[in-house]
Amino acid sequence: MKRTLTIALASVVALAGCSADRGTATVTTRSNETTSRSSVPNDKETSTTRAHSLPRTGGFGSSRLRFFDDCPALLGYLRDESLARVGPWGLGGGYYGPWGGPMFAMEDSSGGRASAATETTAAGVAAPPDYSGTNTQEVGVDEGDVVETDGTHLYIAGADGVRIVAVDSATVVNTLDVQQGNHQLLLDGTRLLVITQQYTSYQDTIVSLFDVGDVSDATLLHRSHLEGQLVASRSIDGMARLVLTAAIANRLPFVTPDRFGMNEDSAQAENERVIRESTIDQWMPRMFDEMGDGSFDEMTASLDCSSVAAPNEFSGLGISWIASIDLRGDGVPLGAAGVVSSGETVYASTSNIYVATMPWDWYFGERSGTTANDGPPPTLIHEFALGADGSANYVASGEVEGRLLNQFAMSELGGDLRVATTVDDWSNTGGINASESFVKVLRPEGTDLVTIGSVGGLGLGEQIQAVRFLGSQAYVVTFRQTDPLYVVNLTDPTAPVVTGELKIPGYSAYLHPVGEGLLLGVGQSATDTGQTTGTQLSLFDVSDPSAPKQLSVLPIGGHSDAEWDHKAFLYWPEDGTIVIPVSPFWGPCGFAVDCASNSITSPAGGVVVAQLEGTEITLRGTVQHEQRENSGCWNPLQRSMVIGDELVTIGLDQVKFSDLATLVARDSTAWGTPDQYGCYYYR
Repeated sequence: MKRTLTIALASVVALAGCSADRGTATVTTRSNETTSRSSVPNDKETSTTRAHSLPRTGGFGSSRLRFFDDCPALLGYLRDESLARVGPWGLGGGYYGPWGGPMFAMEDSSGGRASAATETTAAGVAAPPDYSGTNTQEVGVDEGDVVETDGTHLYIAGADGVRIVAVDSATVVNTLDVQQGNHQLLLDGTRLLVITQQYTSYQDTIVSLFDVGDVSDATLLHRSHLEGQLVASRSIDGMARLVLTAAIANRLPFVTPDRFGMNEDSAQAENERVIRESTIDQWMPRMFDEMGDGSFDEMTASLDCSSVAAPNEFSGLGISWIASIDLRGDGVPLGAAGVVSSGETVYASTSNIYVATMPWDWYFGERSGTTANDGPPPTLIHEFALGADGSANYVASGEVEGRLLNQFAMSELGGDLRVATTVDDWSNTGGINASESFVKVLRPEGTDLVTIGSVGGLGLGEQIQAVRFLGSQAYVVTFRQTDPLYVVNLTDPTAPVVTGELKIPGYSAYLHPVGEGLLLGVGQSATDTGQTTGTQLSLFDVSDPSAPKQLSVLPIGGHSDAEWDHKAFLYWPEDGTIVIPVSPFWGPCGFAVDCASNSITSPAGGVVVAQLEGTEITLRGTVQHEQRENSGCWNPLQRSMVIGDELVTIGLDQVKFSDLATLVARDSTAWGTPDQYGCYYYR
């Protein structure tokens, strides 16, 4: 648990579903209920096609989810949708995960201020925060990251384990035993959840809950394997929520024409037979517990069939599902809800979670005998209410024109969802009006998320590069040659209005509030023709919504992870410190420009430390990690945070503690060898 204020969210892994849309199974609209883990029934007796009603909705209509009455109804839908798309090579286009395989493993993966509430004195006044977490989007919503802290210890995830580093002694005091892979951490008090995706071809997400009350003797409380690729992880009041997408259709034993004795016709017929004879247990995502001795408990279905729904617009044959884990309880995952679709972008408030996707049939309608659409596909958004017991109850669904940039394109206020999208031009005619961006407000009415307000005309011919919703204002950056920063007033959600616009060269890729009426942008400087020339920090005055101004610019050079990963950005409002990572050899700022990043020369990387002084951004200096040996490996810094009066910088293989005021190093510690970490990127 972190003790200071935050802003949270992120995410995203896309499931590239198949294509086309049609359907047939008996469905009913219903509220989702809390589900329990149960074995999946065998439904061979339901192999005949069942009549169902999922009509294609041409254009923008209702996108409400429809929940199935039982397993036979769900199986009928999955079979029919698969038969409409299967070919001699199986269900091509299904998501196989980042390493190419579809199977489930049965073997051993605010401004940098934290997301919990501040401490309160006896007089009821909030005590000054003494450490930060990593940067998140929403107050009260923590987000899985590679680093967590409680102010006395750092929990740092690496490919080969999670190290616990004591802040006072700058030493590794313990290493948690977890499977190798990519990790995300969620810390709540003395409970640490490690979410692992192994370096395998399997869709295996491993969740390990540790008690770290005694860091030298941390205890594994529970470990489970969940089927699917992790899309996002969040924690609200000690309840972790994981959104996963399982491409379970790839478990079916399809054949291919290059198999001995097969041609395209026979392979097509065999694959259709496989689908017709499939059982529900071949489609549902699964989970199992791993015992302390390394053995596995019984494999069960992650969801009840009645908790799985399908949208009107076909969105893939995978199942995106929400798993809840009580960090203060026994750590046993609960399958809360599932959608037959990809899960692409996830946004969470303290009370709701929104899963957004795009209907894949929009591109390939002809493959199922329907008509493909000429224009760009909409984005479908499904809202679930989060219960304190781990439930995720379906609320409503809606759709908006265009595509989302990332999770910052969604924001909830007063029960309304604000959404920013770019609608691309599919006419191939180009021109100044080739694309257009919108800000829309959606409100639940029954089971529909209805658009109650909209404003368009933003960035004609350009793409959204950054979005930030702050209170009743939205700030949208688009870019092609110049950077229009639009200010949108949402005080009346039924009538959004653009109140101001600022055009400057370059663009901001991330926007962060840094004081009353002040907005900081991290992005790229650019020439008048739109050629980018390196990372820069820009300070904007948005106190007058009708006349935003650029007050100060600090050229950094090259590129920074903070441009595309908001968790790499740090702002410490107590003294105005701004920190972003940079890496060497990423290019200069431009001709005859002295860049801040020029002083970072080590392959171990470093950070640029800037200062907000009133209405000016100044360069304070850099912190550089040490090259440990001439391995030729690139070990970039990942995160920065403030603990007490020190700036802590965390890399793949080392952590450094520097004085926050002078940037003079106090101590550091490292582990492994450089080629164990940086060279991983080149393998």
